[in-house]
Amino acid sequence: MIELEHRGYYPLTMESLVHNAPSRAGVYMLAVRLANGVHQIFFTSHTENVYRSIRQLIEMDPAKTPHTVTEHMNKYQCYYTYFAIPDERYRQEIAKLLDQTSDPVVKLQVLNSN
Repeated sequence: MIELEHRGYYPLTMESLVHNAPSRAGVYMLAVRLANGVHQIFFTSHTENVYRSIRQLIEMDPAKTPHTVTEHMNKYQCYYTYFAIPDERYRQEIAKLLDQTSDPVVKLQVLNSN
């Protein structure tokens, strides 16, 4: 069994990234904060290095940044959150699950991966 701990959303800025994102494998999500304070996720991915992957998005290299991410970053203040997950098999499955869930952080507390 894997227990995923959610620590909240961080502003999608270089300063926040340096202070909060780990250089470890995991799943990360990008979101915008709605008027009611709820974070709406618009992008989910898994990576070997959360810090490096989010940094590439902040730098907005057109070759490495999905169009949806660029569009949201140009229009809104965006946020990120992540789950550190060392095992690649679990990262892929959790990223897929989170991508298909309308409110993943609220609904995902503990994932039984047996």
